[in-house]
Amino acid sequence: MTARGKYETRLDPALWTYIDAVNAWYPPEITGLPIDKQRAVYDRMSQAFHQGRPAGVKASDGLIAAAGRDIPVRRYQRAGKAAKAMVVYYHGGGFILGGLESHDDICAELCDGTGFDVLS
Repeated sequence: MTARGKYETRLDPALWTYIDAVNAWYPPEITGLPIDKQRAVYDRMSQAFHQGRPAGVKASDGLIAAAGRDIPVRRYQRAGKAAKAMVVYYHGGGFILGGLESHDDICAELCDGTGFDVLS
């Protein structure tokens, strides 16, 4: 059995291509590095994978005031169209990796595909 184990035939080949690309940029052993080094690698990977925003999706940055520090947020809206709902997007990363830039295109795609505003 391959390193992919029982999942070898259960996942689409295109998904394996993506998983392999992620592992090439951010291999599992990287978790042994200090957090600042992990962040730097993750940020470079996210930048390399960024697909851009769909046409017609605009984004604006803001801050939410919180005790001790402000929280940066980004709102995605489809130009000229009122949304019927808003998605609040919390990216993964365990409060260690990722941020507004790393998940920018994903949030823009969610906005475009659903027609809802997205707050990241």
